[in-house]
Amino acid sequence: MSFADPPSDLVVPGEVPSIVLRDYQEKAKSAVLAARDRGLHRVMVVMPTGTGKTTLFASLVDEFDRIYNESSLVVAHRSELLHQAANRIRLMAPRLSVGIEGGPLRADEESRVVVAGVQSVGRPDSKRLPWFHPGLLIMDEGHHAPADTWQNVLRRFGSYEGTCFTLAVTATDHRMDNRPLHGSEEAIFEDVVFRYQLRQAVADGWLVDLRGYRVATGTDLSKVKKVRGDFHQAELARAVNTEERNFTAFMHWSDIAKDRRTIVFCVDVQHAKDVAELYRSHHIAAEHVDGTMKADVRAGIMRRFGRGDTQVLVNVDVATEGFDVPHVSCVLMLRPTQSWGLYAQMAGRGVRTLPGIVEGSPNPISRRRAIDESDKPDCIVIDVVDLAGKFSLVGPDDKEDKKPIPATVAGLVGLPADFDLQGHSIFEAATMVDDVGPLKRAQLFRRPMSFDDIDTVLTEVDLLRELSIPEEIVGHTALAWLKTGEGEYALPCGSSGFERDRLARISVDVLGRYSLTLSSTMMEYPPLPLGEDLAKVFDEADRFIRMTWSDCVQIVRADARWREQPPTDRQVDTLRRMSVPEDVIALCATAGQARSLIEQHKLGNGRKRRRAEKPA
Repeated sequence: MSFADPPSDLVVPGEVPSIVLRDYQEKAKSAVLAARDRGLHRVMVVMPTGTGKTTLFASLVDEFDRIYNESSLVVAHRSELLHQAANRIRLMAPRLSVGIEGGPLRADEESRVVVAGVQSVGRPDSKRLPWFHPGLLIMDEGHHAPADTWQNVLRRFGSYEGTCFTLAVTATDHRMDNRPLHGSEEAIFEDVVFRYQLRQAVADGWLVDLRGYRVATGTDLSKVKKVRGDFHQAELARAVNTEERNFTAFMHWSDIAKDRRTIVFCVDVQHAKDVAELYRSHHIAAEHVDGTMKADVRAGIMRRFGRGDTQVLVNVDVATEGFDVPHVSCVLMLRPTQSWGLYAQMAGRGVRTLPGIVEGSPNPISRRRAIDESDKPDCIVIDVVDLAGKFSLVGPDDKEDKKPIPATVAGLVGLPADFDLQGHSIFEAATMVDDVGPLKRAQLFRRPMSFDDIDTVLTEVDLLRELSIPEEIVGHTALAWLKTGEGEYALPCGSSGFERDRLARISVDVLGRYSLTLSSTMMEYPPLPLGEDLAKVFDEADRFIRMTWSDCVQIVRADARWREQPPTDRQVDTLRRMSVPEDVIALCATAGQARSLIEQHKLGNGRKRRRAEKPA
């Protein structure tokens, strides 16, 4: 589409608006107005692709005119976005005159709202719009704000002076180099006043769920240079544009998504051409599109893809922003990136529901049911995963000083970037992980894992927790107490020359009062009342044990050096004689864990009660 090509559904001024804001859009609008009223000048709203950011800011344009008598400037970086924004504003506020400023188009000086191209008004020598003094500046796809042209716009129209309230709307509040756009003194924006998460949008039934697959390749990216937080494009293209890698990805796509309309993201023009030719050689209707093409050629390709004449669109940095084809139900990531902002934009091309599916549905349950029963119940995202060297497991919200691995679909919902969904949905996986609680979750992600590993790993995590000091008494004791039941704890204290199987037990009665009992093969001591305060309970119990069995301290201390040594052969033999399964024995990484497992079995607290067979 060129600057001069208006959309076919152009709204006639004076028509009655037909768009009603959704509940989260109303909340976002209220948050922006409240931010303006409390004195903020530059703020952000973060909402996933497909949740109506354009509708939101169109409504705000109307509100600023009606409440504050302020004109509005909307800035976007592509001609397609200009016409899209102008038309939506006309729908939402038909009483306002809307002009477009970009390329050969000039906004009328009577315009109350101007939608402008950033290249037209952001060049240092730009003479355009000298007559326009807006009170509201809206930056569409606001994650581009650090660029020089966008900074020129902010300075030129008074954003930093506070004379023009500025709102950036975006699907990601991270720059393309992963640096934050807000939250520090040097950041461009003062605050994110509203955030709507992808997971919540899926749960609310406004977007389709994403199902993730990983295609492993032998391509080595460890030597590819990094520039501004992402891979050097030319070096990356040389590394990934190989027949073997392209064909591997194609075959995987053929297995799981051959009937789906698909967007493929490539590194450079030659990569896109090669991949499109690969698809065509297998009788798949495919075209490539890139920014070097003339606008009318590019628009023709997009129209054919939108109509379904072309099944696969292979692109380079074109179908990332402002490109909306709801029938896309597969996204193939042939372009590795360490930019979570860019990845979110690419994956977002597939999350829209089909037209008319959720409109009018009164609640999330009915909307999700309508999506499930539609011709597009979900979108498949295929991550082509290369060898990226020794990276830490981080996601888009981790600290800058960690070295990130390439972005993946799992990371969009807070899962580790190398989590293998194995075709399961991100909503399902994230919900399962949420249910385990923060401490278990931290242990869960200490190693690479897949969706099918979750139950197994959680069983392992449960065992390792049983073999560790109970969480509720950490900090209250220096001894290696084991939890044997609710409000019940045991501390095996070894043997002496005349006394074997020494054992300390803490138990609680129905009134919440704790008591300590010491026993051995020689005798059983009378119960010692300890009170109700857990910290005092263990402090008193530890003191009494040291006084009674002073020779056991090195055995029972939780920080004893021997506990960090590997399990001994004798411990392993003991566990086998106890009929402990080999897979459970293998989980004991230290002598301390092995001893705890032995003592748990002696106490009758083995894993049998937890390892019941699952129903077939």
